[in-house]
Amino acid sequence: MNIFVDSTTLLYTLDGTLPEKRAICVAWLRSLRLSGRMRLSLQVLSECYAVVRRKPAFAAARPLIRAYLTDQSPWLCSPSNLQTTQRAWRLEDDCRLGWWDSLLLATAAEADCTMFLSEDLNDQQSYGAVQVINPFRHDPETVLA
Repeated sequence: MNIFVDSTTLLYTLDGTLPEKRAICVAWLRSLRLSGRMRLSLQVLSECYAVVRRKPAFAAARPLIRAYLTDQSPWLCSPSNLQTTQRAWRLEDDCRLGWWDSLLLATAAEADCTMFLSEDLNDQQSYGAVQVINPFRHDPETVLA
């Protein structure tokens, strides 16, 4: 069981203004790395980079962001292709999702992920074979058991 990680989960690990959410996301990422189940995409890393470069709350993380994202590279799944894009179009149309969320979910499906770790979509909602898991409503030990 692979779990695709959304950008917000990575970003909370860099956010010093929300220590409770930071601790939860750090625990999630630690568990996913140790289990070898974490999956990311270049889109996720790009979104993180853009947010850290733009938002004042991440000023302290700016000097470290490139190294941090490079450290995430072992968890990258295959880049998107036409099949991924077509799957994303179907999700966008059928589920009335935004384009970027549709593309992330399609990428997760292409990477054989059964779960999508994100607080941005409805918890436990399924999109095909991929189910959304809100990291703040579920602990990693229970989900990974």
